[in-house]
Amino acid sequence: MVDQFNLRISNQGIPPEEMQAIRVELKGEHGELGDEKFDVIVCASAYHHFPDINDVTRILAHFLKPNGVLLVVDLSKRSDSEERAHGDGHHGHAHHPLIPEKFHHLVPHRGGLDESDMRKAFESAGLAFSFEDGLTAKNDTKLFLAKGIKRA
Repeated sequence: MVDQFNLRISNQGIPPEEMQAIRVELKGEHGELGDEKFDVIVCASAYHHFPDINDVTRILAHFLKPNGVLLVVDLSKRSDSEERAHGDGHHGHAHHPLIPEKFHHLVPHRGGLDESDMRKAFESAGLAFSFEDGLTAKNDTKLFLAKGIKRA
């Protein structure tokens, strides 16, 4: 994916010095990314794939400047009544209809995430937390927006 992105950017005449994607395994430690800090970090439709959202949030928060903002948009956890109405729950495990059953073993939070999940992750990373639920995307998919601000 990274190579494809960089090829598309290059095909548009944008040099790598101006824009390029990289793939790294970050740990939130001194020296990573040249100690670069960011005003805003956006993570869209990825958190439900992470086994440990607390650790990912801690790592991302490490790269924020003071008063920097972490924005996460992802699948909202469906209520029990929604699960029953759609028949998507199996043996007490919520499954989101966008995630085909053959991929359930690859998606730790396949039922989505809720405000309490995100609050715990953001606050344990030292971020001031706010949450907006009830966003709707393609195919009536329910999303949330979690926002964290790194305290100065």
